[in-house]
Amino acid sequence: MTNKLESIIVKLLLNFRISPNTKGYHYLRDCIFICVTTKEPINALTKMLYATIAANYHTTECSVERAVRHAIKSGWYRHNAELADTIFLNVLQCSSDIPTNSVFISTLSEWIRVNYADLI
Repeated sequence: MTNKLESIIVKLLLNFRISPNTKGYHYLRDCIFICVTTKEPINALTKMLYATIAANYHTTECSVERAVRHAIKSGWYRHNAELADTIFLNVLQCSSDIPTNSVFISTLSEWIRVNYADLI
């Protein structure tokens, strides 16, 4: 189950053109995995998410947040627009908006939960 879920997350990140050679890619992958597999509401997780990832990668919460923001921003300008429209629906004000870290992580996590409920 874990490998299939990881595969889904990786495919989504790659479709959003988030490069695997950036730190933010790995942090995002782990953040989304935690959010999808945890039973707690996502808004309760955001407070501890960066701390957990920072501890796992021996870095700071600030570094994790900054790397995630950079990964989202760099990929957003080259992403698969059709996929973004499908996943983000009406979450963003307009198609040129870049989602915040928490919006990106929570929206992708919920989309995976809904569409791949059999894997969780």
